[in-house]
Amino acid sequence: MFQLAALTSSLTFALKPTDDGYIQALPDGYFNAVDGRPRDVASGKWLMDATAFAAMQANTPHQAGDLVIDYEHQTLHIEKNGQPAPAAGFFNIKDIQYREGQGLFIKPDFNDKAQAHLTAREYKYFSLVFGYDTDTGRPQYIHSGALTNRPGVDGMLPLASLSAEIIADIGAHMSSTSNTQSNTESNNPPQKGDIPVNETLKKLLMKLGIDIGDPNAALTDEQATAALSALDSLVTQAAELEPLKTQVAALTAQTQAAQNQAAQAQTSGAQTVDLTQYVPIATFNALREKLVSLSAENGQLTIEQAVKDALDAGKVLACEEDYLLAMGKQQGMAALSAHLDSRQPIAALTTKQTTTVTPPALSSGDMQGAALSSEELQMADAWGMSHDEFKAAKKDDK
Repeated sequence: MFQLAALTSSLTFALKPTDDGYIQALPDGYFNAVDGRPRDVASGKWLMDATAFAAMQANTPHQAGDLVIDYEHQTLHIEKNGQPAPAAGFFNIKDIQYREGQGLFIKPDFNDKAQAHLTAREYKYFSLVFGYDTDTGRPQYIHSGALTNRPGVDGMLPLASLSAEIIADIGAHMSSTSNTQSNTESNNPPQKGDIPVNETLKKLLMKLGIDIGDPNAALTDEQATAALSALDSLVTQAAELEPLKTQVAALTAQTQAAQNQAAQAQTSGAQTVDLTQYVPIATFNALREKLVSLSAENGQLTIEQAVKDALDAGKVLACEEDYLLAMGKQQGMAALSAHLDSRQPIAALTTKQTTTVTPPALSSGDMQGAALSSEELQMADAWGMSHDEFKAAKKDDK
């Protein structure tokens, strides 16, 4: 993940460059700002090294044009305060160096007005704005630079909105595998309308049900708010899902126990079941339906459940179960769902294959030798009578 930082460092001799015209922009190795940044990096420090330098060279969007040096980071605040952002100078990505043991150096080209400010010692600090990887803390690209008299703790933290725009711009730049475009931009800061929504962000917004409108326009505040609201809703639903799973599992176990006890009671002749030990079936079904709904919304339906549902619906044969489970694990849930959706239910798999026929009534003369029906056998067993005794009793009754 990328974030944006503005780091202020002191330049000695009133910003007088070294003999070769370079000034130090970042120190070497691990470093942090006086205000405690970075707070989103595990180590609490940025890391400037050869790896970071290579990333900055490759990922900085302005490869042909110059990068701006403004006053007090006005380029970052132009959309909020509406004030102009005049340039104090420029520098090119080709004119940056990494010096081991010293850090990152840039070669600035200050204009006459900036030189006058520096000669009069009206500015003392140089601040580099750079994007960095929150996992490693390494700088990844350069946005701009500024002349400032503020240390890093003053006025440089509210950059979240700009960070999102710059990250989108950098993501689009880094994902490009085509030939490099010729940079004909002026040195004015990029405006919000010039930054299109990149493809990955566009797909994410569409998944969340956000209408992006013009793909060449920047992400609006309304769209960002709607996206965050949709994500919050998904998080809330996910949090509700686990307790419901637990409740359904417990209710399923209770229902199974009730069924087992009822079967035992029927076999032993018991007539009652303690209903205080079980929940109403309507409560169980309501929780189960809500769990199914939430599972579908969050894409949590398992491969095993999908295959079971297909079996219950008569779409597949029981002998296909192992094959379909293996297919789902190998090709994923999407491929399995597409395969199962294409199948039509087989009516014979969900209906009875035989017809119940009532045997003709026996005459009193045939009763003695007639075999007992399955219901009569169950009645004889339940009453503790032998089959012959039941036949005799049946004959006498007749």
